[in-house]
Amino acid sequence: MAPSASRESTLSILKRLWGVLAPYKLRVVGLALLISFSAALAAAGPQFVRYAFDVVIPAGEVSLFVWFGGAFAAFYLFRAGVEYGGMYWSFALTQQVVSDVRMDAYDHLLELPVSRFSEEQSGSLSSRVVNDPNALEGMIQAAASRLSGQLVAIGVVASILVVMNWVLALVNLVVLPLLAAITYHYQEPLRNASREIRETVARMTAASTEAISNIRVVKAFVGEEQERDRFGETNQAYVDLNLDRRKEVGAMEGLINITANYGLGALLVVGGWLAVQGSLTIGELTAFIMYQRQLQGPVKSVMFFNDKLQAGMAALERLSDLMDTAPEDGGATEEVPVGPVALEEVRFTYPSAEEPALRDLSLRIEPGETAALVGSSGAGKSTAASLMARFWDPQSGRVTIDGQDVRSFALKALRRRTALVPQSPTLFSGTVAGNIRYADPDAEDETVERAARMANAHTFIQKLPDGYSTEIGERGVRLSGGQKQRVAIARAILKDAQLLLLDEATSDLDSESEAVIQDALDGLFARGGRLTSIVIAHRLSTIEGADTIFVLEDGRLVEQGSHADLLAQQGRYAELRALQRREGRADTALALDPAGAQS
Repeated sequence: MAPSASRESTLSILKRLWGVLAPYKLRVVGLALLISFSAALAAAGPQFVRYAFDVVIPAGEVSLFVWFGGAFAAFYLFRAGVEYGGMYWSFALTQQVVSDVRMDAYDHLLELPVSRFSEEQSGSLSSRVVNDPNALEGMIQAAASRLSGQLVAIGVVASILVVMNWVLALVNLVVLPLLAAITYHYQEPLRNASREIRETVARMTAASTEAISNIRVVKAFVGEEQERDRFGETNQAYVDLNLDRRKEVGAMEGLINITANYGLGALLVVGGWLAVQGSLTIGELTAFIMYQRQLQGPVKSVMFFNDKLQAGMAALERLSDLMDTAPEDGGATEEVPVGPVALEEVRFTYPSAEEPALRDLSLRIEPGETAALVGSSGAGKSTAASLMARFWDPQSGRVTIDGQDVRSFALKALRRRTALVPQSPTLFSGTVAGNIRYADPDAEDETVERAARMANAHTFIQKLPDGYSTEIGERGVRLSGGQKQRVAIARAILKDAQLLLLDEATSDLDSESEAVIQDALDGLFARGGRLTSIVIAHRLSTIEGADTIFVLEDGRLVEQGSHADLLAQQGRYAELRALQRREGRADTALALDPAGAQS
């Protein structure tokens, strides 16, 4: 597979790797020195063997054997301690680096604009934060510590071999260019395979996350087989890619081992002939063979590091793609004034859409007012509200508060003053109180309860098994739709915001639940002039008391006024209300006499 032009070069990714390790450079250097010292100690091992064969054994003296045994034991005990320290601190450094990379990636993910989340599945984004940093572990541990030790070992052993016998050293060293050529040949295939595997893991994570998040829909539509097939297809692709990659790794390792063993064979032939000629002792030949193994061990480790390097580089590419995405940008103004909220000639098109969602839309909502946005599906109601919260920015025109462009405000300052109650309320796993307190983690229990009372939620919360301490499960699965909505409204009340965005909060509820939620909203609106409320309404009966109703169609404002004024105009609002009343009567008739309705 040809590499994409958009892929980063190996050099640029290695620079990124150094950028990851740079904050720990003192620890990396110290660890590299420790492991290099350990590698240098290993080079002394064959000299013990040479000395035993050439001096201790021929001498046959007990004292010499005792001295030699004591020195041998002390040396290897000391070496074991150094190796253990290098191993442990290498692992500790790697875990710290990977943990910090993961946290940096997660922090950056949370700062990305909403548009980035619309471009990629949530499971795939989670994989970039959780799985990809794990793939860096082998590369970082090898690059930060072990690789330096292996390179030092190669240099020390090669020097000793040249000093001992340059002819045999040449036999050993001629193998190195062959090993390097083999490794270079497999570099690009391994990197491409690792990249595809990382992307497949992301797709597999996304598929499972999506199915689990929508498990009720899956079961309601008997979609288990579809989801199993979808996940199974990606899972099989993961298996096939790993098998293909393993073929490449196996071929590389096989060629490296064959080349290394041929080098050993050449050493035995040439060294054996030199021993027969008397220019080399048996102890020296034995030491040479041990050094050959010591030399080829680090060489093969460096070569095999290429496998970990390519896997880590593929993961680093995906992380870099995430980290290079620019975060949301806000202004410098920390104080958000209380004033009119306005859209001024706003035009907005979603990234994947061909037609604009808003077309030169202008409207103005006075402070403390309750305004409603109504219209048919796709009219642009939710889009207008999203622009007010700066989830998106318009391509032209501007959104203002008290005449100031919302882009001039610091994002956190703006959103601290904005509360959102979405159509499908988002609750987190944890307790009821914890979900309400999400708006203000430091809120006292009394404040939480007061917000729940205003949201008409206190009564049902008290009836739960553990009251406010009841665990509600992921996404609030243990609560009904109306209960979740009331908890979401309580959370909005606790935030004490000055701008409330209420996105079709009653559209999916029955009439009884709608009445309860309407009471909760009355408690929210009771805060009066301190709160400007924008209600996106599907059921027009819920917004009859709004101060101003804005009627949108095809991204444009077509009418505005009070409920009574709009009815008197006999325009689009009156048409929508008449249509809903007819639909309501039909639903009632169907409920009372389903058999007659079918006849």
